[in-house]
Formats: sequence, structure tokens, C-alpha cells
Amino acid sequence: MAYFSLKKILTSVLLVLILKSVYLHADDTELPKIKAQALNIYTTLKMSEDASFSDHHRVHIYVGNRADDFIIQAAKIQIDENAPIRYVYSEIESSVLLEGGAHEITTANLASGSHRIRAEIVALARGAGPNVDRIFPSIEQQVNVEDETHIEFELVSEGMKKMLGNADIVVRDWRLSL
Repeated sequence: MAYFSLKKILTSVLLVLILKSVYLHADDTELPKIKAQALNIYTTLKMSEDASFSDHHRVHIYVGNRADDFIIQAAKIQIDENAPIRYVYSEIESSVLLEGGAHEITTANLASGSHRIRAEIVALARGAGPNVDRIFPSIEQQVNVEDETHIEFELVSEGMKKMLGNADIVVRDWRLSL
């Protein structure tokens, strides 16, 4: 599924029209025509986007870390059969995640209904050297999208997993409520 930002398309079209008016040294009679063309293109694109995404909702996906013994080095998220989103964390970003921060790894427009989201995290034991084995926890989760959704994939290490030097990924669904 290809997704083109309406804002990028509009900016490109308006830039072309502006350059056209500058290039042609448009006089006062040509500028209203160019503005009308820009407005018509904007209206057409906006109506097209509204029609094509009327049953789509924004889904925000975050990565977090509650495993005190591990530092996240990288994450990979895949929604349905779309291309996976990969992110490699710097030391500072990993530290912020360890202190309770959350990283919004992607935002997607998804149709209403059920979607499969797969998450994989690469983590290293805290304070470990470069030759220490990494852990690769993963999870596959079905998510039902009916409105704007916020999902966090969080690395946790508790109980027996912590004793064995391993971790899991848990899913937290943030529902906005008053």
C-alpha cells in the first residue's frame, strides 16, 4: 500500500504553480487564474483523501523499556504484510527508554478491523561488553482498529525470565478516556 502525504502533494503543486507564475512574469490578470487552479487542485485532492481514508484511523506505535537489566539497541515493527519499520537506537535514546520514555516508532493509517502487528526487539544486557550475546524477544499481536489507537510494545524482564537473563515484549493499548 503506497501512502502519499496530502501535505507533500499540495506543497509540490503549489510550488509548481508559484514557479510558473514567476517564470511567466505573470501580470495581474494571470495570477487569479493560477490561484483558482491551485484551489481547484487542493479541493480535488482533499475530497479524494477524505473518500479514500473515510474508514481509516491513525494508529500510533511506541517502543518502551521496563527491563532494568537490558538496553534496547534496535526495534522492528511490521503491520500486516507491509514493509517492516526498523529503528536503531543511540546510547542516549536507549537511556531515555530505560528511564521510562517511549519512542513513537511509526504512525499508520489503517482501515477499520483487525490487523496483525509483529514486533521484534534487539537488547543487550546493561553494562555488558561488545562480545556479550544479545536477546531477540518478539511478539505477534492482533489489534482491532475502530478509532485512533495508541499501542506500546514494551520490553519487560520479571520473575523467572529475569533470573535466566531474558526478557519478553508486552503490549499496552492506550485508550484515551476522561
